[in-house]
Amino acid sequence: MSVSKFAAFFVLAPVFFFFSKPVSAQAAQPSVDNAASDFDETALHGSDWTMAIESDLIAEKFENLDRMAAKYRSEKSRFPGGAWKLTSFYGALDAPKLSDKDTRDHLEHLKHWIAQRPESITARVALAASLHRWAWVARGNGMADTVTDEGWRLFEERIGESLKVLKDAASLREKCPQWYSEMMVVGLAQNWDAKRMKEVFEQGIQFEPDYFHLYKQYANYLLPKWDGKSGDATAFAKSVADKVGGEQGDVIYFHIATAVIGKNEKEVSAQEMDWPRIQRGYQALTAQYGTTGWLKNEIAYFAYKFRDVVMARQQFSLIGNHWNRSVWRDRGRFDRARDWAQSHS
Repeated sequence: MSVSKFAAFFVLAPVFFFFSKPVSAQAAQPSVDNAASDFDETALHGSDWTMAIESDLIAEKFENLDRMAAKYRSEKSRFPGGAWKLTSFYGALDAPKLSDKDTRDHLEHLKHWIAQRPESITARVALAASLHRWAWVARGNGMADTVTDEGWRLFEERIGESLKVLKDAASLREKCPQWYSEMMVVGLAQNWDAKRMKEVFEQGIQFEPDYFHLYKQYANYLLPKWDGKSGDATAFAKSVADKVGGEQGDVIYFHIATAVIGKNEKEVSAQEMDWPRIQRGYQALTAQYGTTGWLKNEIAYFAYKFRDVVMARQQFSLIGNHWNRSVWRDRGRFDRARDWAQSHS
């Protein structure tokens, strides 16, 4: 079976064709960057915001949605903690669906949006993102050799459809940084080669250099479980942060660390990265945008992994019992880390 290794939600790039190679035996990871969970969108910014977006889609108030997305793009709007409103907006447009019927209904709304407003880049990016997620529903998150023939067929079909949607959007006058992110998702799913993926990444950051999700997405591609070798992702983090330089470079380094350490600890040791630089990035980020529960949990997790007792104790005291599932995955991991910090007083 020649399909790919990666997954759904947020990625990058221009126009490429099918490029396949043997599927990895790794278990699937649908997304490196689920903004809705990472930034706890509902808790931080209220469910009303998410529900309003969902309601406008169902009611097919497409002009409203296009206006919102255009505003978030042009103003580069952020939430507390620095999350791009644009990224979370796309997450809200694809809230989890409980059945294939729900997803088909959802996709029909998105297709109506494209039909009624054919110049909308937002509609096409949202449709591609939903198709990515649906592709991974068909594949499942098990090891590659556990996927059925029908699962692979649907996976390839849906990823292929998402690629067509994105290619069709490439000629539109309006551009969107999330388009590049979605293209990188396709590239991971179809096993594009390094040259193609790098071209997409570089075009994306040339278009919007502050859209940190692109750096995270590309770093994920460089992990050994996908198409990289050991050390590639962490070397990229240093290289790109050095190139950007200053506080912004440190902020990018912090964001990349959340992608390559937090969810890939079996492949990437925390010690491969620069703990003082991660801290500088966190401090620069929170000085500019404030902190959030997710960020506090993230820096506490890093402090635990780097065995920085002082920082860990400080952050766990700020967190209290408000642990974040996207960081710790389960309460037991959080409790063990907090107990470690408290036992080293």
